[in-house]
Amino acid sequence: MELHQLQVAYNQEQDRLVMRATFRNEQKALHEVRAWLTRRILIRLWPGILRALETKITLEQPQAQHAKREIVGMAHEASINDNVRRGGFAAKFEETAQEYPLGTDPLLVTTANFHLKANQPVRIEFIDVAGKRFEIAFSDRVLHGFCKLLQDAASKAQWEVSLAMPGMTDVQPASTTLN
Repeated sequence: MELHQLQVAYNQEQDRLVMRATFRNEQKALHEVRAWLTRRILIRLWPGILRALETKITLEQPQAQHAKREIVGMAHEASINDNVRRGGFAAKFEETAQEYPLGTDPLLVTTANFHLKANQPVRIEFIDVAGKRFEIAFSDRVLHGFCKLLQDAASKAQWEVSLAMPGMTDVQPASTTLN
């Protein structure tokens, strides 16, 4: 199935992030999977995502591996700008799923496994404590978009976790004094 749409939102009552992913099958029917991401899993997931992005540089551009952190940062910025230009973050999440293969209640994700191959999407397998699982194949652009969704939701949750991209620095303007 092909990834159609992805949403990550903070649920204040649960103090968790809810991730919703919709997929289209060959008949174009919309299937949705839902997962809870706790602060704890997010803290574990983020370094895995960064390692996956950097490893892709090593696999696909071995001559540039010395600058992989900077390349990841530049690719992130370019992908986010492209997503914004395409209206990706402004699009409303479609509430028209016909099937919920893992049920309508979100899975409580306890493990995330990464699968990487050169010139292939990064595949992340999300697993709950009972062993229920689903996998999402992330193109580079979608993975960077997912990172942005995680950053925004964690910020809204006020979890005070650093979800910084490598090779990027937040430049604060110098303070000035007016006389």
